Amino acid sequence: MSNAAGQPPAERPVEQLPVPLFDGVVLAARTRDGAIHLALRDLCETLSLALPAQRRRIQANESLHLIQLRVQVGRQFRTMDFLLLDDVPVWIMDVQSRRVGEEVRERFGYIKTYLVSAVQSAFAQLTGLPEGPSRQIEDIRDLDRIDQALRTLEELNTRQTTIEASQDRARIAFRDLAAMVRSLQSRVQTLEQQAKQRMSPAQRGTIYHLVQAWGTALAARTPEKKPGASIRSRWQIFNDRFNLGTYTDLPAARYDEAIQFIKEQYRGLTGQEIDAIEQSGLEFDE
Repeated sequence: MSNAAGQPPAERPVEQLPVPLFDGVVLAARTRDGAIHLALRDLCETLSLALPAQRRRIQANESLHLIQLRVQVGRQFRTMDFLLLDDVPVWIMDVQSRRVGEEVRERFGYIKTYLVSAVQSAFAQLTGLPEGPSRQIEDIRDLDRIDQALRTLEELNTRQTTIEASQDRARIAFRDLAAMVRSLQSRVQTLEQQAKQRMSPAQRGTIYHLVQAWGTALAARTPEKKPGASIRSRWQIFNDRFNLGTYTDLPAARYDEAIQFIKEQYRGLTGQEIDAIEQSGLEFDE
Protein backbone atom coordinates (compact mmCIF):
# COMPACT_ATOMS: atom_id res chain seq x y z
CA MET A 1 0.00 0.00 0.00
CA SER A 2 1.62 3.26 -1.05
CA ASN A 3 1.37 6.62 0.68
CA ALA A 4 -0.84 9.34 -0.71
CA ALA A 5 0.87 12.22 -2.43
CA GLY A 6 2.20 14.83 -0.02
CA GLN A 7 2.20 12.52 3.01
CA PRO A 8 5.45 11.76 4.82
CA PRO A 9 6.95 8.32 4.24
CA ALA A 10 5.78 5.53 6.52
CA GLU A 11 7.81 4.90 9.64
CA ARG A 12 10.29 2.04 9.77
CA PRO A 13 9.83 -0.14 12.88
CA VAL A 14 12.75 -0.69 15.21
CA GLU A 15 12.12 -4.44 15.10
CA GLN A 16 9.74 -6.89 13.50
CA LEU A 17 8.92 -10.54 14.11
CA PRO A 18 6.38 -13.00 12.66
CA VAL A 19 4.32 -14.53 15.49
CA PRO A 20 1.89 -17.51 15.41
CA LEU A 21 -1.78 -16.69 15.73
CA PHE A 22 -4.94 -18.69 14.90
CA ASP A 23 -2.87 -21.39 13.15
CA GLY A 24 -1.42 -18.67 10.96
CA VAL A 25 1.45 -16.20 11.19
CA VAL A 26 1.06 -12.48 11.80
CA LEU A 27 3.85 -9.96 11.42
CA ALA A 28 4.42 -7.97 14.61
CA ALA A 29 6.37 -4.73 14.59
CA ARG A 30 7.59 -2.42 17.33
CA THR A 31 7.69 1.32 16.71
CA ARG A 32 10.14 3.82 18.20
CA ASP A 33 7.80 4.58 21.11
CA GLY A 34 7.93 0.91 22.16
CA ALA A 35 4.36 0.09 21.09
CA ILE A 36 3.71 -3.19 19.26
CA HIS A 37 1.47 -3.43 16.21
CA LEU A 38 0.12 -6.37 14.17
CA ALA A 39 -0.13 -6.42 10.40
CA LEU A 40 -3.78 -6.01 9.46
CA ARG A 41 -3.28 -7.94 6.22
CA ASP A 42 -2.03 -10.98 8.14
CA LEU A 43 -4.83 -10.72 10.69
CA CYS A 44 -7.42 -10.66 7.92
CA GLU A 45 -5.78 -13.48 6.00
CA THR A 46 -5.60 -15.63 9.13
CA LEU A 47 -9.29 -15.07 9.91
CA SER A 48 -10.39 -15.12 6.25
CA LEU A 49 -11.70 -11.55 6.49
CA ALA A 50 -11.87 -9.00 3.68
CA LEU A 51 -9.00 -6.55 4.18
CA PRO A 52 -10.65 -3.45 2.60
CA ALA A 53 -13.80 -3.89 4.67
CA GLN A 54 -11.89 -4.30 7.91
CA ARG A 55 -9.73 -1.29 7.14
CA ARG A 56 -12.86 0.83 6.72
CA ARG A 57 -14.40 -0.51 9.94
CA ILE A 58 -11.23 0.23 11.90
CA GLN A 59 -10.87 3.72 10.49
CA ALA A 60 -14.48 4.43 11.42
CA ASN A 61 -13.91 3.34 15.04
CA GLU A 62 -12.26 6.07 17.10
CA SER A 63 -11.21 3.47 19.71
CA LEU A 64 -8.94 1.71 17.22
CA HIS A 65 -5.57 2.90 16.00
CA LEU A 66 -4.33 1.97 12.54
CA ILE A 67 -0.96 3.15 11.28
CA GLN A 68 1.23 2.47 8.28
CA LEU A 69 4.70 0.98 8.70
CA ARG A 70 7.33 0.21 6.12
CA VAL A 71 8.46 -3.31 6.88
CA GLN A 72 10.74 -5.80 5.22
CA VAL A 73 8.90 -8.68 3.58
CA GLY A 74 11.33 -11.10 2.00
CA ARG A 75 13.87 -9.03 0.12
CA GLN A 76 11.58 -6.07 -0.34
CA PHE A 77 10.26 -3.25 1.79
CA ARG A 78 6.51 -2.76 1.79
CA THR A 79 4.21 -0.20 3.38
CA MET A 80 1.43 -1.99 5.24
CA ASP A 81 -1.40 -1.24 7.66
CA PHE A 82 -0.78 -2.21 11.28
CA LEU A 83 -3.25 -2.39 14.15
CA LEU A 84 -2.10 -1.50 17.66
CA LEU A 85 -1.82 -4.70 19.71
CA ASP A 86 -3.69 -3.06 22.59
CA ASP A 87 -6.67 -2.56 20.27
CA VAL A 88 -6.91 -6.15 19.02
CA PRO A 89 -9.45 -7.24 21.70
CA VAL A 90 -11.72 -4.30 20.83
CA TRP A 91 -11.40 -5.10 17.15
CA ILE A 92 -12.22 -8.78 17.74
CA MET A 93 -15.41 -7.83 19.59
CA ASP A 94 -16.45 -5.72 16.60
CA VAL A 95 -15.94 -8.55 14.08
CA GLN A 96 -18.96 -10.69 13.31
CA SER A 97 -18.14 -14.35 13.91
CA ARG A 98 -20.08 -15.46 10.83
CA ARG A 99 -17.64 -13.53 8.63
CA VAL A 100 -14.66 -15.46 10.00
CA GLY A 101 -13.39 -18.48 8.10
CA GLU A 102 -14.91 -21.79 9.13
CA GLU A 103 -11.50 -23.30 9.99
CA VAL A 104 -10.94 -20.80 12.82
CA ARG A 105 -14.51 -19.72 13.58
CA GLU A 106 -14.88 -21.94 16.62
CA ARG A 107 -11.68 -20.74 18.25
CA PHE A 108 -12.53 -17.16 17.34
CA GLY A 109 -15.94 -17.63 18.94
CA TYR A 110 -14.40 -18.79 22.21
CA ILE A 111 -12.20 -15.72 22.37
CA LYS A 112 -15.00 -13.32 21.50
CA THR A 113 -17.34 -14.90 24.05
CA TYR A 114 -14.68 -14.53 26.74
CA LEU A 115 -14.09 -10.88 25.88
CA VAL A 116 -17.79 -10.08 25.88
CA SER A 117 -18.22 -11.84 29.24
CA ALA A 118 -15.29 -9.85 30.66
CA VAL A 119 -16.91 -6.59 29.58
CA GLN A 120 -20.28 -7.62 31.04
CA SER A 121 -18.62 -8.59 34.31
CA ALA A 122 -16.80 -5.25 34.47
CA PHE A 123 -20.10 -3.41 33.85
CA ALA A 124 -21.82 -5.38 36.63
CA GLN A 125 -19.03 -4.59 39.06
CA LEU A 126 -19.14 -0.92 38.10
CA THR A 127 -22.91 -0.59 38.61
CA GLY A 128 -23.27 -2.99 41.53
CA LEU A 129 -25.82 -5.03 39.61
CA PRO A 130 -25.76 -8.85 39.68
CA GLU A 131 -23.73 -10.59 37.03
CA GLY A 132 -25.70 -12.66 34.57
CA PRO A 133 -29.05 -12.15 32.81
CA SER A 134 -31.10 -9.04 33.63
CA ARG A 135 -33.92 -11.28 34.90
CA GLN A 136 -31.87 -11.69 38.06
CA ILE A 137 -32.59 -8.05 38.96
CA GLU A 138 -35.55 -8.19 41.33
CA ASP A 139 -36.17 -4.47 41.79
CA ILE A 140 -36.12 -2.46 38.58
CA ARG A 141 -35.30 0.62 40.65
CA ASP A 142 -31.82 -0.84 40.99
CA LEU A 143 -31.24 0.44 37.47
CA ASP A 144 -30.83 3.89 39.05
CA ARG A 145 -27.35 2.69 39.93
CA ILE A 146 -26.31 2.71 36.28
CA ASP A 147 -26.43 6.47 35.78
CA GLN A 148 -24.90 7.06 39.21
CA ALA A 149 -22.08 4.62 38.43
CA LEU A 150 -21.43 6.22 35.05
CA ARG A 151 -21.30 9.67 36.64
CA THR A 152 -18.91 8.35 39.27
CA LEU A 153 -16.80 6.79 36.54
CA GLU A 154 -16.72 10.12 34.72
CA GLU A 155 -15.63 11.91 37.90
CA LEU A 156 -12.95 9.32 38.54
CA ASN A 157 -11.74 9.67 34.97
CA THR A 158 -11.56 13.45 35.34
CA ARG A 159 -9.68 13.15 38.61
CA GLN A 160 -7.37 10.55 37.14
CA THR A 161 -6.69 12.75 34.13
CA THR A 162 -5.88 15.66 36.45
CA ILE A 163 -3.64 13.48 38.58
CA GLU A 164 -1.87 12.07 35.55
CA ALA A 165 -1.38 15.57 34.14
CA SER A 166 0.03 16.70 37.48
CA GLN A 167 2.24 13.63 37.64
CA ASP A 168 3.38 14.27 34.08
CA ARG A 169 4.33 17.81 35.03
CA ALA A 170 6.13 16.52 38.10
CA ARG A 171 7.94 13.87 36.06
CA ILE A 172 8.94 16.47 33.49
CA ALA A 173 10.19 18.80 36.22
CA PHE A 174 12.06 15.94 37.87
CA ARG A 175 13.62 14.90 34.56
CA ASP A 176 14.65 18.49 33.90
CA LEU A 177 16.12 18.78 37.38
CA ALA A 178 17.90 15.44 37.04
CA ALA A 179 19.26 16.52 33.66
CA MET A 180 20.53 19.76 35.21
CA VAL A 181 22.20 17.85 38.03
CA ARG A 182 23.84 15.46 35.57
CA SER A 183 24.96 18.40 33.47
CA LEU A 184 26.44 20.15 36.48
CA GLN A 185 28.15 16.95 37.60
CA SER A 186 29.54 16.50 34.12
CA ARG A 187 30.78 20.07 34.03
CA VAL A 188 32.38 19.75 37.46
CA GLN A 189 34.09 16.53 36.42
CA THR A 190 35.26 18.17 33.21
CA LEU A 191 36.62 21.13 35.12
CA GLU A 192 38.34 18.83 37.58
CA GLN A 193 39.90 16.86 34.75
CA GLN A 194 40.92 20.06 33.01
CA ALA A 195 42.43 21.34 36.23
CA LYS A 196 44.52 18.19 36.42
CA GLN A 197 45.42 18.33 32.75
CA ARG A 198 46.21 22.03 32.51
CA MET A 199 49.59 23.51 33.14
CA SER A 200 50.46 25.00 36.47
CA PRO A 201 50.96 28.77 36.75
CA ALA A 202 54.72 28.18 36.90
CA GLN A 203 54.68 26.18 33.68
CA ARG A 204 52.58 28.78 31.93
CA GLY A 205 55.03 31.43 33.08
CA THR A 206 57.96 29.49 31.70
CA ILE A 207 56.41 29.10 28.28
CA TYR A 208 55.49 32.75 28.28
CA HIS A 209 59.06 33.69 29.10
CA LEU A 210 60.51 31.45 26.38
CA VAL A 211 58.15 32.65 23.65
CA GLN A 212 58.82 36.25 24.60
CA ALA A 213 62.55 35.61 24.29
CA TRP A 214 62.04 33.85 20.97
CA GLY A 215 59.98 36.76 19.61
CA THR A 216 62.47 39.34 20.92
CA ALA A 217 65.33 37.50 19.20
CA LEU A 218 63.37 37.55 15.92
CA ALA A 219 62.66 41.29 16.31
CA ALA A 220 66.39 41.89 16.78
CA ARG A 221 67.07 40.24 13.44
CA THR A 222 64.20 41.91 11.57
CA PRO A 223 64.37 45.63 12.40
CA GLU A 224 61.61 46.36 9.88
CA LYS A 225 59.16 44.58 12.18
CA LYS A 226 57.94 45.94 15.45
CA PRO A 227 58.82 43.77 18.46
CA GLY A 228 55.14 43.21 19.28
CA ALA A 229 54.42 41.83 15.82
CA SER A 230 57.39 39.47 16.03
CA ILE A 231 56.28 38.14 19.41
CA ARG A 232 52.67 37.68 18.25
CA SER A 233 53.86 35.78 15.22
CA ARG A 234 55.80 33.37 17.50
CA TRP A 235 52.71 32.81 19.60
CA GLN A 236 50.78 32.01 16.45
CA ILE A 237 53.39 29.48 15.38
CA PHE A 238 53.34 27.93 18.85
CA ASN A 239 49.54 27.67 18.96
CA ASP A 240 49.39 26.26 15.43
CA ARG A 241 52.06 23.70 16.26
CA PHE A 242 50.01 22.32 19.15
CA ASN A 243 46.57 23.06 17.67
CA LEU A 244 45.59 25.49 20.42
CA GLY A 245 43.22 28.41 20.61
CA THR A 246 45.48 29.90 23.25
CA TYR A 247 48.62 28.58 24.85
CA THR A 248 46.84 28.11 28.19
CA ASP A 249 44.95 25.22 26.58
CA LEU A 250 48.17 23.23 26.30
CA PRO A 251 47.79 20.00 28.32
CA ALA A 252 50.29 19.62 31.11
CA ALA A 253 51.30 16.27 29.59
CA ARG A 254 52.71 18.11 26.57
CA TYR A 255 54.59 20.72 28.56
CA ASP A 256 58.02 19.13 28.08
CA GLU A 257 57.31 18.73 24.36
CA ALA A 258 56.40 22.40 24.14
CA ILE A 259 59.56 23.48 25.92
CA GLN A 260 61.65 21.37 23.58
CA PHE A 261 59.89 22.86 20.53
CA ILE A 262 60.58 26.45 21.62
CA LYS A 263 64.21 25.60 22.39
CA GLU A 264 64.69 24.12 18.94
CA GLN A 265 63.08 27.11 17.27
CA TYR A 266 65.22 29.52 19.26
CA ARG A 267 68.36 27.55 18.50
CA GLY A 268 67.52 27.50 14.79
CA LEU A 269 67.04 31.26 14.82
CA THR A 270 69.98 32.36 17.00
CA GLY A 271 72.35 29.40 17.08
CA GLN A 272 72.26 29.65 20.85
CA GLU A 273 70.60 27.79 23.66
CA ILE A 274 67.88 29.22 25.85
CA ASP A 275 67.31 28.20 29.43
CA ALA A 276 63.86 27.06 30.52
CA ILE A 277 63.72 28.56 33.99
CA GLU A 278 60.32 28.07 35.53
CA GLN A 279 58.72 31.31 36.53
CA SER A 280 57.57 30.21 39.96
CA GLY A 281 54.59 31.97 41.43
CA LEU A 282 53.78 33.85 38.23
CA GLU A 283 50.80 33.43 35.93
CA PHE A 284 51.20 35.15 32.62
CA ASP A 285 48.66 35.47 29.86
CA GLU A 286 49.25 35.67 26.19
